[in-house]
Amino acid sequence: MEDLGKIRIEYKKDNNVIRIYNSPFVCSLVINGIVVDQYMGAVAWPFILHGTIESENGTIYVAAKMGWFYMKLIYNGKIVAKKFLAFG
Repeated sequence: MEDLGKIRIEYKKDNNVIRIYNSPFVCSLVINGIVVDQYMGAVAWPFILHGTIESENGTIYVAAKMGWFYMKLIYNGKIVAKKFLAFG
């Protein structure tokens, strides 16, 4: 896999591995080893990365929401992880 930077959040659920990577120039949402969405840029305004997982029970929506100070991982409509990033 290309250099995506540091893993900032990792979440495992129902045999799925969701990771949010961050480097100075790109933020990536990776689901089961596949980059599903990226934000490119050195200076980031708040943004959201989106992805889905197909399961036997239907589609699971995944989002990585980046704010001014926090990074949040949303899995199936619920915040499952939150990380403070103001100091890197």
